[in-house]
Amino acid sequence: MMKNVAFLSATVAMLILSGCSSKEPAIDATANGNGTSIGTNANANGTSGTDSNAVIAPITNANANDAAGSEASASDSQLASILFDYDKFNIREDMQASMAKNALLVKDKAVKLEGNCDEFGSDEYNYALGLKRANAVKSELVNAGANADSITMVSFGEGNPVCLEKTQECWAKNRRVDFKLP
Repeated sequence: MMKNVAFLSATVAMLILSGCSSKEPAIDATANGNGTSIGTNANANGTSGTDSNAVIAPITNANANDAAGSEASASDSQLASILFDYDKFNIREDMQASMAKNALLVKDKAVKLEGNCDEFGSDEYNYALGLKRANAVKSELVNAGANADSITMVSFGEGNPVCLEKTQECWAKNRRVDFKLP
């Protein structure tokens, strides 16, 4: 009888422990054929919708090093990153001048918007927030006359930091949308 209770307890413990999940998000790699999935996003006024140009990039070493390892063209260096407040996706007042300058530079060009976050929040939350930030920038570009079909968006979540220090200033640099020209 004692052996049966011990065996049953061990079996239940193994079942419970084996049922724990990891933090890794589920990503449908077949959605658009290149290992990224089409995402649902929310626009600047908080309503949600699906954007066929929006993708969520899983964290990989290739993604994290993509921006740092690629050579920036002269046009890329003229484009300023748009910074955001903690847990926000509306464009700040102090970023309006940079936004207007970027809108003039990319008005007639194809551009990729890369949404980024600091390290706080879950992976899923940060992917969604990065996409909301990119969508807010896209809305501003379209309002300034850019062609919506020439703008693609990707969210790196917290997977593409420009600063790794554990300070407020560093975290603020990671809450951004970067502009990339193909």
